[in-house]
Amino acid sequence: MAVTILTLIATLFVGGLALLAQWARESRGAEITLLTGLLALSLLIGGLGVITGLGLVLTAAGDAVPAQDRLAFIAAGVAAILVGIAGVALCVPPLRRVLGYRLKNVFWADPPVFFALWLLVVMLANNAVSFLIFTQEPDVSLLFPSGRISPAAVLTSQLPFVVVALAGVGLGVRRGLRETLSRLGYGPISPKQIGVVALFIAGAFGLSVAADALFAATQPDLYRTVGELSDSLFNPQGLGPVAAVAFAFMIGVGAALGEETLFRGAVQPMLGIPLTSILFASMHIQYGPSALLAYIFVLSIGLGLLRRHINTTASFIAHAGFNTLGVLLSYIFGS
Repeated sequence: MAVTILTLIATLFVGGLALLAQWARESRGAEITLLTGLLALSLLIGGLGVITGLGLVLTAAGDAVPAQDRLAFIAAGVAAILVGIAGVALCVPPLRRVLGYRLKNVFWADPPVFFALWLLVVMLANNAVSFLIFTQEPDVSLLFPSGRISPAAVLTSQLPFVVVALAGVGLGVRRGLRETLSRLGYGPISPKQIGVVALFIAGAFGLSVAADALFAATQPDLYRTVGELSDSLFNPQGLGPVAAVAFAFMIGVGAALGEETLFRGAVQPMLGIPLTSILFASMHIQYGPSALLAYIFVLSIGLGLLRRHINTTASFIAHAGFNTLGVLLSYIFGS
């Protein structure tokens, strides 16, 4: 319950900032408010990072902390400091524009782009530290004590993505529902394009087999840990056929709706395919800092190309189809 409440609060906060960023395009007061808020948050994060980082360095230097844990301790403090510095640096172009300076490139100072870049820095730093902690705390039961993922957990993890995406493109502020869906890239798809999506799914499965074999060969210990984590979250074994199909669709459609709406629909048009794919790959902490992340990055590039050359509907179907079939195949053939 506590995690759900915190997730709701964070969603409302980030969604509110995203709406404010859209409003800032039309209102100087909103732009100043957004800039002031993110500048204050950056200074706060940086200040806390300095204090926390010094404490962590002193703690890590002591005998109470095992040597293998010191990297994670120090990285957490350093990441907070770097986020603060980067956040302040990102505030410089829009601050100069607010103060009346003429900018050669206004892309960075555009409020929604500025906010997206700021959020990108914060999320990447958080995910980098999470990956380091993963290597120091590989016990699956401690990371995900609830076992097989539940519908409530899927909703809690994916609904914030949808909310932030809708707010980020200005639903209710700059766009109505139809314009919002169009901006997110959702639209009709032809039978020929469905064929392209089917080929993409087949290719993604073939590449996943190669990535899995490479992962097992190069990082066998982490491979076993990630396998345990995946089994605890996504293994449908023990369910009846109807329940297994429902579980597969829940995983496939739930994850695809949240992630494609946010990453391919809202973020990609602003940050481009490479940056979006880096962020997308970093969100998959359940794979740890493994070779499998390279596969996730390549898969994201492919989904980004589907979004660019067809639409988000195509990337959504591809993502949902890949996840759903993966769960069903594990049910039919075993883990």
